[in-house]
Amino acid sequence: MNEPFEIHRRVGLYAGVATLCLLVAAGLGYVAYARPEPYLWIGTGVLALLAFVLLRGTVDARTPLFVADDHGVRLQTDDGWIGLLWDEMGEIRVEPRYGIRDDARVKVISLDGRKVYSTPVGFATTVGPDQAIAELARRRGPAAY
Repeated sequence: MNEPFEIHRRVGLYAGVATLCLLVAAGLGYVAYARPEPYLWIGTGVLALLAFVLLRGTVDARTPLFVADDHGVRLQTDDGWIGLLWDEMGEIRVEPRYGIRDDARVKVISLDGRKVYSTPVGFATTVGPDQAIAELARRRGPAAY
């Protein structure tokens, strides 16, 4: 039995950007307090909100976004966790990065093709696309295709 393949968030990245946002928000808040310009408070609030959102991502950092083992895959969605056995999947693939904004993604497509589940892989996670391709191919095996 192989160790499960897991994709996690890159906690250091999230924490670093959140800290940077908080520092810039604090500096901007100081300037907004010293000068009576209301638009400065808007920037302070936006940066503080962004820092809060990023810090939420670091809280559950030990929970993986995606797990693949000898039986199938499990991945987080907005509604919770989805689990599919290898023979319940129509296709699983790693799509490359498109442009600057979009990370590469692991896409899992159901047998009937109606449901598509995806997980990011790349800069914001602990796994790169090439590693994901190799690990998924090794676990799924030639018989499952």
